[in-house]
Amino acid sequence: MSHDKFRYGVLAAAFCVSTLLFFRLPDFWPIRYRFPAGPFPWIFTSFTLPTAALVIVLIFKSLAKRDPLRANYVKFRRTYELFLDLAVLLTIGTHFLLIGKLMILQVRIGRWITYVPSSLIGIILVVAGNILPRLRPNSAMGIRTRWTLRDETVWMKTHRGGGYFLFAFGLTLIAWTFIDFMGIWWVLGPGAVLTAAGLPLLSYVIWKCERRSSSPFLNSHKEN
Repeated sequence: MSHDKFRYGVLAAAFCVSTLLFFRLPDFWPIRYRFPAGPFPWIFTSFTLPTAALVIVLIFKSLAKRDPLRANYVKFRRTYELFLDLAVLLTIGTHFLLIGKLMILQVRIGRWITYVPSSLIGIILVVAGNILPRLRPNSAMGIRTRWTLRDETVWMKTHRGGGYFLFAFGLTLIAWTFIDFMGIWWVLGPGAVLTAAGLPLLSYVIWKCERRSSSPFLNSHKEN
């Protein structure tokens, strides 16, 4: 099965199940949590995230076609497709977990489902950490800073370091889910900040180190 068939199959199944659940959602909400009358709240709950997943796929495929570095896609096509698969699975998984939360409020299912979101995120981070170093310079995904896009060596080293970090972050998140679920934000919060701010900073640090090591002045100074 091709990646496109897998993604669109998952999305089609999600829309079908969401349509069926649409007619049951009002029953899942306890009276004190219910929205005002009208279909919009149920439409929003049922279809927003599946639609977002479809939009993500279409945007990234459009970016890949227009990317000035699209010649590099041949080198990491399978990794690129796998990242899109993970994005769809994460979005659709989050969608059904939110609906599951509504079902918990009505005691339709056990509270075990509260452990699933962070575990799912952790598994995806572990997989992403393993495949992140396989990416090559592009404008669609990865740690895209002016320093990584300027120098392929900086790109490779940054993504290798980022891969180790995401792998460790994912394992820690999974473990902490079952060690101290109420304190999961002590892992998720700092980890998200380090991912968003730390990895771009890492690319700058690596770029500076590469620049210093390749400086003719410094090299001649060392030889003397």
